Amino acid sequence: MSRKSISTRERLRLFTLHNGICHLCGGKINGAREAWEVSHDTPLELCGADDDENRKPAHAKCHKVQTATIDVPRIAKAKRREAKHIGAKAPSRNPMPGSKASKWKRKISGEVVRR
Repeated sequence: MSRKSISTRERLRLFTLHNGICHLCGGKINGAREAWEVSHDTPLELCGADDDENRKPAHAKCHKVQTATIDVPRIAKAKRREAKHIGAKAPSRNPMPGSKASKWKRKISGEVVRR
């Protein structure tokens, strides 16, 4: 999904719509002294909508922490799941000995045989 730029008028409308409250920490944003950004509750990469329900103001520092610690790992995990689901994930080059991916198996008697 492409990210569209948000105009100054739209940023002002979102700021007043949410009463200047950071949706991440719940603190009041002083727009004249503090940097703030428009944050998405559900990231666009995780099929979040680019509308007023999903866009909210947040302190720049709160948004940076949220993105680095929560959003980026969730997006990476979703991409790994999708790759595995469609079969694009490459098989392991070093499978665990005795696992189903290995060409060897251990019988109940302890004997190791080729699959």
